[in-house]
Amino acid sequence: MRFLFKVIVLFLIVFTFRVPVFYNSAFVSMALCAFYYYRFRRRIPFTFFYHRFCYTILIGTVLVSAFVLLISLIHGTGLVNGIQKRLWIMQVMLFATVFAIPLLIEKKESSGFEEVLLIICCAFAIQGVISFAAYIYPPLSDLLMKLKPEGLREIDADVAMSNKFRYYNLSGILLVELTAGFGVAFVVFFWMQLRYNHPYMKGWRKYIIFLFIFLGTVFSGRTGFFGFLFGLMGFVYFSFSRVFKLFRRNINLIVIFTALILFSYYYLLNNRQRQSFNDEIFPFAFEWYYNYKDYGKFEVSSMEATSLHYFYLSDETLLLGHGVQAYDKHNPYPHSDAGYMNNLIFGGIPLLLCLITYQCLYTALPLFTAQKNRSREGRIDRLFFLILFVYIFFVEIKAPALGTLHIVEVMYIAVGATYVYNSYLQRRQSIQNK
Repeated sequence: MRFLFKVIVLFLIVFTFRVPVFYNSAFVSMALCAFYYYRFRRRIPFTFFYHRFCYTILIGTVLVSAFVLLISLIHGTGLVNGIQKRLWIMQVMLFATVFAIPLLIEKKESSGFEEVLLIICCAFAIQGVISFAAYIYPPLSDLLMKLKPEGLREIDADVAMSNKFRYYNLSGILLVELTAGFGVAFVVFFWMQLRYNHPYMKGWRKYIIFLFIFLGTVFSGRTGFFGFLFGLMGFVYFSFSRVFKLFRRNINLIVIFTALILFSYYYLLNNRQRQSFNDEIFPFAFEWYYNYKDYGKFEVSSMEATSLHYFYLSDETLLLGHGVQAYDKHNPYPHSDAGYMNNLIFGGIPLLLCLITYQCLYTALPLFTAQKNRSREGRIDRLFFLILFVYIFFVEIKAPALGTLHIVEVMYIAVGATYVYNSYLQRRQSIQNK
């Protein structure tokens, strides 16, 4: 029950959505944490707010927000804009995460890093369960749509709305941003297979968790599959010589699990539900396969369309920007959803460099800490922190992500803070044992 409470706390922060009275689920999470601390600890711990890794990022977030505000003032484009709202929301979520970390590693301080990895996987698996259940049970999907912002509900009323199932989730973060979060969950999942043998990640349990993370990605979008590929490559790199041995060792579970999936699809789903999967979900999630089967080309329409969102920018734009984003109606260029274009049009190269520097704060110290560990486990950690760093640059190709993608950053700060903290505890224990 304690572990489930931890998962719920992180779920409320990561998938920040609107709730009555509290407005944002991140505030609900902070209220739950405060109640827990007062009820069981008789005090509210602020330890991680003084942690060098955490306070550097929190201060960095404020400085980036101030720089964005300065750009708006220079160009006279208003005090409040899209990127400032994103940064404000991220400040709240980062604060909530740092506040929650002592609870997340409660009674697991010596293995808090692994505990946080597992909590992340479980939180995204639960989101996958919600998306799947909503798709096969329309009353639940209707309820989830009613919880979405009014503007989105107005779009829902338009019959032209496509891929509506991408909104069947309990999350205020949607589309590319949500699926990017699932990509991080994939990386974390494969990371755990290499360095940690938690009971929940053994046997059939890990297949259940993987299945629902996979389903959550299928329903939210395809960008998350980049995380799947990166995580899988990292896993194969460190276990290539053991892949076939691992496959043989788990062949019985794999066969049983596959048989259960096929049985559920053909016998538990009704004809309408199976038809919906065949007509909507599979062509969307595996568009590359359908295009290859029909046209002999491995193509995905969204990737082809992405190239249209990149175009030539003048030297003036690259130097200073225009204080507006590429999807703003006052933007002097064509509409663009691409992250790099939005940042360059808003603040030019200075803003892009600022965001890259800020993004480095999330992985620089963990990478430096992992570098000190010369063991196989240390090499695994270095590679996966590097994967997390590179991954966000791939997401930026599709949508604004560097330094502003809160669903990713809250996981990065939780993973990085607990990793650095556990490394410190291990070094202190090693010194005491000498």
